[in-house]
Amino acid sequence: MKRHALLIALLSCTVLSHAHAVDERYKEYAPRPGLSGEASVAGAPAPARLMLLWSMSFHMLQPQTVLRIGAGSDVKVKTAVEAIAILVHEKNPLSCISRDELKRLYTEENPSWDMAGGAAASVAPLARKAEEGESDFFAGEVLGGAPFAGGVSLVPRYSDLLDRLAETPGGIGYAPAGYRGKGVKALRLSDGGECVPPSASAAYRAEYPLSRFVYVEGDRNEAGLAFFDYVLSQEGQRDAVIAGFYSLPWTFAAEERKKLGLD
Repeated sequence: MKRHALLIALLSCTVLSHAHAVDERYKEYAPRPGLSGEASVAGAPAPARLMLLWSMSFHMLQPQTVLRIGAGSDVKVKTAVEAIAILVHEKNPLSCISRDELKRLYTEENPSWDMAGGAAASVAPLARKAEEGESDFFAGEVLGGAPFAGGVSLVPRYSDLLDRLAETPGGIGYAPAGYRGKGVKALRLSDGGECVPPSASAAYRAEYPLSRFVYVEGDRNEAGLAFFDYVLSQEGQRDAVIAGFYSLPWTFAAEERKKLGLD
C-alpha cells in the first residue's frame, strides 16, 4: 500500500499506457536481510523523477541503506529506455512532424501550423519546466541549445501538460512515450526520412529519433549492487514503465547483471 501511494504521489494524475509489459525473464527482487551501508548513485542520464522513484522504492525494501543521489562512482549501467513522444490534441489533423519543424514551433515567436505542413492556424507550444539540476532531453536534442521562444508555456508536471493539451486544439507538447492522456494523440516523428511512431519496438531499434538508453552510475559496494539488483528486477522495471519509460530489453539487462556479478 505504501509503495502504491508513493507512485500515485510521484506521478499525479498521469495515465499509463499498459500495452508495454516487463519481460517475464526479469526476476522479482529478493530483499537482503540486514543489508545496511551507503552508496552513491546518479543518473547518467536518468531523469530525476525516475531516480527518486527507484531510490524510494528500494529504501522501502532495504530501510537500513542510505543512497546519496547525484554522485556517481565505480560503474555505469544501462537501466531502461527513454522515448519522448510529441503530443497534440486528438482532433489535430497532423500525423507526422519533423525535428526541424518542431524546432521552429518551439523557437520562433508566433508559430503557425503551416510551418509543419498544416493549416495557417496559431500553435500553442507547451513544455515541462525542468527541475533544478535536471536536463531536458527534448530541448537538447530538438532545439540544440537554442532557447524556447517567449510564447512557450512551461508547466510543472507532465500530467498538467497532458491536461492542457486536451483543452487546447492548437497545442503541442511532449512527454515520456509511456504517458497517455484522454483527448491527446502522439505524432510520428521524422529525422528527415520516414515518419516513425514512439513505440517500444522503434525505440529499441534506435529508429525513433527521440529515444536513448537511461544510464545510472553508482558504487560497486554491497548497497550499490543491491540497488542495481532492484533496478534490474521485475519491480524496478515496472517502476520505469509506470514512470513512462520502456523497460530495458532483457538481452541488455542480462549483460548488465553479468557485468555486475548479480547472476
